Amino acid sequence: MINEVRGSVRIAVAWSAVLLCLVIASAAVQLAGRSDGEARPVRAPVVVIGVAGLAWGDIRADQTPNLWRLLAGGAAAGAATVRTTGGPACASDGWLSLSAGQASVGPRTDGGECAPLPPVRGTGGGARVQRWDRLVDAQRRSEFSPRPGALGMALAEHEGCATALGPGAAIALARPDGTVDRYSATVADAALGCPVTVIDGGQVAESGSGRLNSLARIDAFAGDVLERLGDRATVLVQGVSEPPGGTPYLAVSMVDGPAAGARPALLTVSSTRWGGVVRLLDVPSTLLAAVGAPEPAEFSGAPISLGRARPTDPTTTVHELGAVTTTDRTLRRWSALLLLMAAATQLALYAAAVIVRRRPPPGRARRRLKRLFIHAMLAFSVLPVSVYLVSLTRWWHAPSPDAALWGALAVTVVLAAVPARLLPARPLWRVPLAVALLTFSVLVVDAATGTLLHRASPFGPSALYGGRYYGFGNSTFAVFAVSALVAAGAAAAELTARGRRRAAAAAVTAIGAIAVAVDTWPAWGADVGGGLALIPGAAVLAFAVAGVRLTPARLIAVGSASVAVVAAVALLDWLRPATSRTHAGRFVQDVLDGEAWQLIDRKAGYALSSLAGGPLAWGTALVLILLVLALAWPHRFSPAYLDAALHQWPTLRPTLAAVLTTCTIGAVVNDYGIRLITYGLITVLPLLALTCARTAQEPNEQNPQTKDDPTKASPEAEPQS
Repeated sequence: MINEVRGSVRIAVAWSAVLLCLVIASAAVQLAGRSDGEARPVRAPVVVIGVAGLAWGDIRADQTPNLWRLLAGGAAAGAATVRTTGGPACASDGWLSLSAGQASVGPRTDGGECAPLPPVRGTGGGARVQRWDRLVDAQRRSEFSPRPGALGMALAEHEGCATALGPGAAIALARPDGTVDRYSATVADAALGCPVTVIDGGQVAESGSGRLNSLARIDAFAGDVLERLGDRATVLVQGVSEPPGGTPYLAVSMVDGPAAGARPALLTVSSTRWGGVVRLLDVPSTLLAAVGAPEPAEFSGAPISLGRARPTDPTTTVHELGAVTTTDRTLRRWSALLLLMAAATQLALYAAAVIVRRRPPPGRARRRLKRLFIHAMLAFSVLPVSVYLVSLTRWWHAPSPDAALWGALAVTVVLAAVPARLLPARPLWRVPLAVALLTFSVLVVDAATGTLLHRASPFGPSALYGGRYYGFGNSTFAVFAVSALVAAGAAAAELTARGRRRAAAAAVTAIGAIAVAVDTWPAWGADVGGGLALIPGAAVLAFAVAGVRLTPARLIAVGSASVAVVAAVALLDWLRPATSRTHAGRFVQDVLDGEAWQLIDRKAGYALSSLAGGPLAWGTALVLILLVLALAWPHRFSPAYLDAALHQWPTLRPTLAAVLTTCTIGAVVNDYGIRLITYGLITVLPLLALTCARTAQEPNEQNPQTKDDPTKASPEAEPQS
């Protein structure tokens, strides 16, 4: 029996190693594709042709022949995030965002419809955007307090010549008072001579034959501009908004001219670290960098460059860039449902287990139900890592992405559950250790290789809605932090059981330090704020394992250390060039500019609003309260199985205390609020339920030799169930 157990352990370790190797191999293949030359910056003169509502699905040889020839001729290409509001988009949203360098909101009618772009009066240096005050006043509905006119003022102060053609372009290049230095209502050769020219190329109609007609007009207009320019300037064809219907998608972004060269490339930018994905808010930074002008502090973008090679076939390029939208739409359609299903199903299973416990069926039926419950908890325990491993299947290339996503998720759950299924059930912490280490290791490898698994994960970022494109978002932080703490607590139990208490405390400290470093480092997790929550949780566990009592003075010291670590990392990030900073470095700049309170207030508002998130938020709060009561007053609120588990797994109580500490602090300091706790609970609760189900609490389930001391249960007592 002992040899069989050892054989199962070896197979489980080998299986986990294979999964990690697959992650590393996939990352290596993608990273190898990036190493094909240095990024090439966009240089002046630059002509921007902005089109509202232009998507990659619109670029076809028979539909937009001029734009198709531009792409076929070697133009660099990218998919651009253009959403700047929470609701349906308007063309003015995009043009104002270019003007302010921040997400902006255009005016709406009383019925909530998009207000038409205001006319421009005058030409040359005497032009002015009409109803400019209304455009500025509309920014009160924006969360970011943008200041229209920032781009125009920055270009004017640099003593550079900038020309606007059309009403949308006039908004983009207007000064803060609404005046435009150079304006033309029509395209003429004389109007294309400045280092920066912005052209309003029109708006694509929402649907139907009107859409085809509008595309034909826009393409003919773009063709005329391209013919006039020849090779004299860099041309950026840029979608500036989604269609008025509100269907989200990534817009077209193409760069052609001297910078493009002979090698077709994907556009790249440090604000996304995602080859082929850029942002509308990167365009103002690109224009200023092209002419060598300093960038205003409030700008949130970075200069766009030409990066790694794209497919030379334009059809393949259009398909791949359009697939980013398809992938993101599929993920947004199902990610919330997946979380709700996981939480609701778990709660239903826990309630059923309580009922069965109080009214047990006959012996054989009870054992069968227990076995089914254990299998279900194994599946739920590996679900958090499976939602990242699912990216290895490249499900988005299937004919039916929705079905492929769910099928791939089912397959990865089974594959990830195999190592845990092979391990012996005793000691109780062995399986949670394996699952937590697998999750922790996969996310560490992914962070070190650019978080590539996140891009097609239900828990990953959204290119459509922006916010975060790389590193650990709030959902990933919760999964990662909980996995790290469970792995540390289980490893401590393993070492303590062998009489190595100092080694156990050292293991907790080491795992905690690695987790904090991976999560906070700007080049990896880029989640500096996560350190404020993760360090206290790791400290709670380390103190308990070392036998050190928590005192108010020690709590203050831990809190001070957390702030010091986060501040140090943020300061190091701030010392980097402005275009390379993450949100941590930008926050330091906000502090220096006196604008940090606005950011804190906005994030606090998000966190508070999460409490009104419906049944999922309320269920999370209820479960959190029950767990706190069970740990704080076990004799009154702790179920019998949890008592047995706490007795047989000596470090389980401080591990749970550490998890709850990190999740609660994380909910307070992050804008995700109670939703962060939801992700943490669906990560830890299956492992806790699995542990409770496998306790030798009932006499007929115990090994007679260990009935009086459950902590000495042998591995042979329950090898597989």
